[in-house]
Formats: sequence, C-alpha cells, structure tokens
Amino acid sequence: MKYEVMKVEKKGNIAIMTFNRPDKFNAANRQIFSELAAAVQELDGDKDVGCMILTGQTFTHPKKGTPFPVFSAGADVEQFATVGKTEAGFDFVKACFEPFKAIELSETPVIAAVNGAAFGFGFEISGACDMTFAARSAKFALKEINHGALPAWAVTRGLEKLGKQVIAYLCMSAVELSPEEAKRLGIVLDVFEDDQLIPKCEEIARRIAANSYMAKAYIKSVLNRNAMCDYQQAERMMPSIFATEFMSNAFDRFLKGETRDKK
Repeated sequence: MKYEVMKVEKKGNIAIMTFNRPDKFNAANRQIFSELAAAVQELDGDKDVGCMILTGQTFTHPKKGTPFPVFSAGADVEQFATVGKTEAGFDFVKACFEPFKAIELSETPVIAAVNGAAFGFGFEISGACDMTFAARSAKFALKEINHGALPAWAVTRGLEKLGKQVIAYLCMSAVELSPEEAKRLGIVLDVFEDDQLIPKCEEIARRIAANSYMAKAYIKSVLNRNAMCDYQQAERMMPSIFATEFMSNAFDRFLKGETRDKK
C-alpha cells in the first residue's frame, strides 16, 4: 500500500511506522486512522516482521524555525465540525478506533517510541501499544475535557493499563506530564535521551522479534482479551458526547479562533 501521512520502513525483522503529517503536527484525521490501521495489518501479515515500532519525528517549527519533535499533537479539530449529529459521531468514532483495534488485535507486538507531544489521540494510541518508551522531549496530556469531550480509549481500555486514579486524574485535570512524571505513573516504561530513543527501541524490538511467534501471539491475545468489548462500549458512548451543546459550542469557538489566526 502507498502511504502519505505515515512512513513505513522495514529493518530486518522489525518495522518502524512514523507519523508523517508535519503541517498539522501529526494531528490525526481519517487518513491517519486509515493508513495506520492498514500499516499495522500489512506488517502483522508479514511473517518476516517480528515486532513493530510506532513513532513521530522532528520537524522544523513553521514559526520559530527550530527543531520541533512531535509524536502526535492529538486529533485534527477541524474534523469535529461534522460530528454534531449522532449518526455522524458514531461513524467517526468507529473510524477513529480502527488503528487502536489493529494494534491491540495484531499478533505482532507494537512498541510506542514517543518523542515530543503526545496529546489526546497521541497519548491514547501510544497506550494501545504493547509497551511505551519516551524521549526527554516527550510530553503527555489528555485535554479533551477542555472541549467538553472525553478520551474514549482512556476511560475504557486505559483503565486496564493505568488504573482508576491515574485515569481520573489525567482525564479530569487535563494536566500535562513530563516524561519522568509519565514514568512515575506507569504511562511509560523508561525514558531515553532523544537521540537514543529509536536505537534503544530498535534494540528491544529485535530482542522481541527473535522470540517465538506463537508465544507472542498467545501473550497478546490474553493481554487484550477485553479489547472488543471495551471498544464497543466506547463506540456506543461517544456519539452522545459529540452531540452535546457544550462540545458543539467549544469546537465552534476553537475553529473560529483558528480561522482568525490564519488570516
């Protein structure tokens, strides 16, 4: 498959998937949802690939002209203008969850290598991976409540990984975490210097890739045995949230502000 907003590279028995939407700081839209899901499924079907890595990249900041590392800055807010109707919200959240399901239901392990901002979608898709490592430049936050929304993966699947108190704290406060704070809360396993993140993750990926395919598949199936039930719960819940007056007004104000900034 040809990818536009993702880069896919095979390196021996591992593969690296990189978000590639620099004009939007890797903010996720339907194209990213679709291409990431397709990349995971394609690589999962390749028996030469024993482990995958999902990461972002360093761009040049459009205003400052300085290096700007980013994993994914969240979901592209512009697309929320169309989800006010319940039917549209239902279709949207199902499309949004396709890469999450692909990662959790794949038989091949997926490592998240988080560099720069991992907000909203970026935070949650890293959590859907089997393990997460961070660079010193990483930042983590779930800011959906600022718009009257909620992070659907976090309040369903995230409970299994992080627990009730951590999820409540992150979802209700919208606090922004440093990588060290994220490690303390169990969001990431370890923190590396920026230039060591990918080499370290590749080293771990190769170690995993060399192990039994069948054993890894069974481990993943047990660890993610509740995935479909949780995703279905979120898919039923989110259309009502999208249709609330609070969320509709919040995104309308945000989009008008974006429009003014562009003029």
